[in-house]
Parts: sequence; structure tokens; C-alpha cells
Amino acid sequence: MRNFAKPNLLYGFLVVVSLLSVSACASEAPQARPIDPSESSFNNPGTLPTETTSRASEYLLDIGTTVAFLDSCISDSGLVGPCHCAAELLASDIDSSDIAALEDRMSAFNEFPVELAGLLVECREAERPPAWSSATKELYMAACAQESERLSDLCRCSASRAADVIPEERLPEFLDAKDLRPSMVDLINTCL
Repeated sequence: MRNFAKPNLLYGFLVVVSLLSVSACASEAPQARPIDPSESSFNNPGTLPTETTSRASEYLLDIGTTVAFLDSCISDSGLVGPCHCAAELLASDIDSSDIAALEDRMSAFNEFPVELAGLLVECREAERPPAWSSATKELYMAACAQESERLSDLCRCSASRAADVIPEERLPEFLDAKDLRPSMVDLINTCL
């Protein structure tokens, strides 16, 4: 017959030492702060962002994602202000991988994410952004027409939609980017 007393005694000793170590570490570890219900997170569906960051900060959403969001959101002129407001809130709180997850939920489950619905409700009274400055319009026209008289009328027409879906301060990013949807060609096609 084997003697189990010594291994059980050793096991009990190890358990006591482990518990003492854990409790000592726990007392030195920083305490978890209580959850503030006013804080929001896109990791928790149904919460809304409460603050925006300044425009001077780096954008979390790339220009392609931003323009695609605005293009799909703005189905009529009355949505320009609310959609820009929602895009600014999105850009300050989530990144492109979060947008991809929202798109997956929309396509896989045919559900409109409550986060986006909440943003649009929060932004429903937002006003249209200011019209592009003349310098921004000239920059767009030069890039669009590429010194072709044949394109100037189409570019002038497309500038209206471009101003709706491209934030003015991000136009240089749009012009430098490749493989965007909508692209410059897509914007011109709105006028055909």
C-alpha cells in the first residue's frame, strides 16, 4: 500500500503558497476602476461615443473608408450634415478593422448595426459642412480635368458630389490615394 500523505501534504503546502502569492500580488496590482456608464465603446453594441477628438489628431479611418462610408450614407442632400457628423464620430473612435466588422455584420446578418443607427440619431440635426473654399475647388478641378477642356464641364458638375463625400481637409489624401470607391471616375460618372 502506497503512502499518499506526503504528496497530499506537499500539494496542500503548494496550494497555500500559491494562494498567498496571488493575494499578495492582488494587493499590489492596480485596482480595476469602476465602469463609467457614460463612457462609450464600439466593442459594446448599443453605446454611443460622447466626445470627439480634435481635427488635428491623426485619423483612425483611412480616406478610402471615410469616403466609402460617406458615399453610402449620403443618399440625398438632407443626409450630408448627419453623415459627416457620424463619420467624424466614427473616425475619432474606431479604425478600419472595426468598420470591416460592422460591414460583415451588415452583409452576413442583414442587420443595421445599432452603433451606426445611434450615431445617425445623435447627428440627425447636424448641419451641412461649410462649402469648399475656392482653393479646394481649384485643386479638385485641376486634378479632375487634368488640363482637358473636354472634362472641365463634367468635373465642375462632379465637384458637387465630391464636396458631399470628401471632407475638405482630406481632399489631398483622396487625390493621392489609389483604388478608391468612389474614385474620381465614379464622381464624374454621377454627371453622365
